Amino acid sequence: MSSTAIPPTNRLLRLPGAVIKIYREPWRAQTENAALRRLAEARIPAPAVLGAGRIRGRQLLLLRRLHGSAAGSGEGAARCVVTYLQAVHELTGPGFGRLHAPAAVTWGEYLRERLLSYQAALARHGLHEAADTAETLAHSPLPEPATPHLLHNDPEPGNFLLSRTGTAGLDWELAIYGDPALGHARTAHALGIRPARLIRILADHGIPHSEETLAAYRSVHLLGRLMSAVTATPPDPAAARRHARDLTTNTT
Repeated sequence: MSSTAIPPTNRLLRLPGAVIKIYREPWRAQTENAALRRLAEARIPAPAVLGAGRIRGRQLLLLRRLHGSAAGSGEGAARCVVTYLQAVHELTGPGFGRLHAPAAVTWGEYLRERLLSYQAALARHGLHEAADTAETLAHSPLPEPATPHLLHNDPEPGNFLLSRTGTAGLDWELAIYGDPALGHARTAHALGIRPARLIRILADHGIPHSEETLAAYRSVHLLGRLMSAVTATPPDPAAARRHARDLTTNTT
């Protein structure tokens, strides 16, 4: 490996049959490692962990390289991803939160902490309307699932591969134990599925759902994305404008 400094973001080094993923923060490597091992135990398609190590103080994983086409957006992709995540959500954990340290006793405790962190960050960046939305949600009654379920938590189209053998999930570094309905709301927005269509897809899959809960989780998702856009290095103004607009737009 060359002596070039490793950038502050995650870095992927592609090898024949494998990928070396170098993480910008240790908890990301720990979370992805924990998620991939749970998935392997359950025989759910995802990259196998072939090894682990460190380079210049940063953690890395050696992962088996998978092949297929990125899921893309639209209803066909959403149905494939929802089917895949339905199996993922069957896996449960000891508590709510990040896989490497699921310390929250209740889902509401974890989610309120996240929303208040969004509120503080958004207020610091002058996004007071969005900050108020985060604070309102944090102090509203939140769903309280009895069991923590495994959530991918970053269901962007490029994080799922479609092939003749089925669907596989990639990039599990943000995975948490939580409420599957949050995963459904995130998936719908990421893949361009309107809420009414999401309800139809969930019904077709026999997945219980609440329109009110999905709407609240859509806001949680957008607040998190907005916070990430304005705190990124460098910030992403275009993404911030898009997420702020979506947050105030009622869609059906």
